[in-house]
Amino acid sequence: MKNQKKYKKVFFRILTSLFIATFGLYALIFSAKYFGAVYNIGDGEYFITWALLSILVLLSINHVFKK
Repeated sequence: MKNQKKYKKVFFRILTSLFIATFGLYALIFSAKYFGAVYNIGDGEYFITWALLSILVLLSINHVFKK
């Protein structure tokens, strides 16, 4: 039971980091387009940036909840 609670907590943190990274990435891109910058980013570059941003957010979340 204790491990199941731990796995749910880790899963929730990973899912949260993915959502925050998605919103953060699109906010950065749309704000840059608003100010006149033009980016020709492919799908692979979006994925790499999204993955790195989600790792950064996950590390931040883990640091905040560290006991």
